[in-house]
Amino acid sequence: MAGPAVVDPARPQARPFTQDTADDIPAILGIMGILHSQPLSGAFNRLLTGKVDGEEAVSLVHFFEEVAVLINHRRVAEDLVFDMLALDLYWDKLSGTVTRARKSGGNAKFGENFELVAQAAREYRDQRPSKLS
Repeated sequence: MAGPAVVDPARPQARPFTQDTADDIPAILGIMGILHSQPLSGAFNRLLTGKVDGEEAVSLVHFFEEVAVLINHRRVAEDLVFDMLALDLYWDKLSGTVTRARKSGGNAKFGENFELVAQAAREYRDQRPSKLS
């Protein structure tokens, strides 16, 4: 018989990410459809090349905020979204836009779900080796 499990409190435990099921397919296809259709597709392409700003950046933040709400409310699995979208890297590129919008719009909560999910996406990325190595 195995003894009791021992957890070292000094060693951080890996976050358990929700796993995808077939129920996630409609949400994922919807996310992909929105992101790869106008008006967001052009802005998303510019984000990937480092050339997005202004209203386009705000539109992308708003979209990623909505995706993050789905993740936070467990309506779509984290592992599927985090494998599909580099939300942590998008946050890195868009966080300045969020800071400015929070100040100018007086809404300190603007983009907060995106920010929280980006942190989780970074943990996800850090816990998994590259598929190409």
